[in-house]
Amino acid sequence: MIEILDVKDAEPKKLDITPELAIAAYNTLIQFCKQQEGMILCSRCVLHNSCPAITDRAPAPEKWEEIHYPRMTSNTTIEYLKDGKVQMITYGRSEDAEKAFKEMKNNGI
Repeated sequence: MIEILDVKDAEPKKLDITPELAIAAYNTLIQFCKQQEGMILCSRCVLHNSCPAITDRAPAPEKWEEIHYPRMTSNTTIEYLKDGKVQMITYGRSEDAEKAFKEMKNNGI
């Protein structure tokens, strides 16, 4: 005999959502919204009822800026992720910052 359970009885499995995964999801939402050409007020979008542009009167995600680390926030400052937290390094010279930034990107940091 097969026992049929109601979906409400099942506990959803907890996911290990890392900061890197959250950033990837954020960037994916932006990219998804940019692909939805020709939608009038996004009304046909699958995320329409949960979209911040609708629920919070915020700009549509297609207008948001993607987040990528490492990144240079000034000519002497680099932000990067370490252990799931944003870290910042400030250099005295822009040449040193640019060199370190290139090394970080080449090393996949």
